[in-house]
Amino acid sequence: MIRKGYRAPPQLALVLAGFAVVLLMSVGSVWLIRQSQATNERLAHALTVTNLIATMRADLRRTESGQRGFLLTGKAAYLNDYNATRGRLLPEIDQLASLAGDEAEAKQRAGTLRALLEAKLAELSRTVDLELSDRHREALEVVATDAGLVLTQQIVQNLAQIAAEEGAIIDAARRSADRTDFALFAINLAGVVVIGLLAYGSFLLFRRSARQILASERAVREMNAELEARVAERTADLEEANAEIQRYAYVVTHDLRSPLVNIMGFTSELETLRDDLFKRSGESEAQVPAADREDTALAGLRGDFDEAIHFIKTSIAKMDGLINAILKLSRAGRRELAIQPIDLNDLVEVIAADFRHRIKESGAELTIGELPTVRSDRMALEQIISNLIDNAIKYLRPGVAGRISISAAETPLAYRISVADNGRGIDPKDRERVFELFRRAGAQDRPGEGIGLAHARGLARRIGGALGVADNPGGGTVFTLSLSKHWMARQVTAAKGEAA
Repeated sequence: MIRKGYRAPPQLALVLAGFAVVLLMSVGSVWLIRQSQATNERLAHALTVTNLIATMRADLRRTESGQRGFLLTGKAAYLNDYNATRGRLLPEIDQLASLAGDEAEAKQRAGTLRALLEAKLAELSRTVDLELSDRHREALEVVATDAGLVLTQQIVQNLAQIAAEEGAIIDAARRSADRTDFALFAINLAGVVVIGLLAYGSFLLFRRSARQILASERAVREMNAELEARVAERTADLEEANAEIQRYAYVVTHDLRSPLVNIMGFTSELETLRDDLFKRSGESEAQVPAADREDTALAGLRGDFDEAIHFIKTSIAKMDGLINAILKLSRAGRRELAIQPIDLNDLVEVIAADFRHRIKESGAELTIGELPTVRSDRMALEQIISNLIDNAIKYLRPGVAGRISISAAETPLAYRISVADNGRGIDPKDRERVFELFRRAGAQDRPGEGIGLAHARGLARRIGGALGVADNPGGGTVFTLSLSKHWMARQVTAAKGEAA
């Protein structure tokens, strides 16, 4: 559907004009060729008739010559020539009649010509028969009547008239053929000129378009250079901000550990004071007679003390775990990546060996497919894959034989490493939440700080990849690590540049 106000580009208009010119040239050439064919057919017909008339004239003369020669000399040679040519005349008349086609006038003329020729042949035959009968004088008398001469003149006149008409047709056909040839030449010449002009116009438009494309490419390159400069500047700012955040996290966690140690120390002192206090209270109570003792509810107070101290210790342990996790993330963010070729088959076998005892205890089965060799950071890949296997073991469904599989697939742009399980799965609304720091999804019945998957995704981004999660068609979860080939190639180029 063409939009209102739409204007076709000049190139399209030239193409359409060229197509129209070629179409007109083709139609005109076909029409002129057909006209030329019709003219050639008329010309060939007229030439055939003319040649036939010439042949008939020659045969008639030879017949008469044979007759005269035989009458004058009586030699058989003349008679043989007479018989040979005389037998061709009537078939030639029939052929001339057939060439007349459906034209009534031509047919009538051919009939008249046949009657004259038959009369002429009868006159010739009579004289020859008289000569053969040794009636030479009578034969000469027949010739002397001039009846044969009159018949011959009439036949020749009729043939000359037909020849003149056919000659006029030949002249007209030749003139028509000349006009057709000239028109065909003119059409082709005009078409070539117009197509040449269109080609020149197309060349001018192409050159203008090429200049515009080059100008656009220069503008795009300049824009890309500017964008790259901005990206490099923003990246540097982000890296500086990230480094500052990491330093801040390290300082904060380090400073938090000091009061936490103090709290742990004071909690131990409270336990010591609690034991000493309740010991002395028990000794004092033992010296008082049973009848005079009052219900001091020391047993109940001791239980409250124990519960409070246990709660404090549990909270301290949890906070210590969170601080250690933050320190781990901070150290990982500051670590320099060591890019090298890594055979994932060997790497995963080593990781699987570390989990063999837990896998056996859980009654699960781990299968490893054929994995590729990639260029990346070994420690980052170990931490990512270890975290995914640990997560799969941790969240297997009770009472169901666990199945964990590690496989790989290759696309034109990336390697995709998948860790699939048949565990209890992740609710679709929580699939992004599990990658958030200190956030966990589902029932909180497994130990953990909610940092493992967040740490794994961060490492994946550092090595130019991405980490995602989806449902396993057989039930459970599939975590997929995508490793970019472009990022790997860029690392190889950077390494070569550093080596140079």
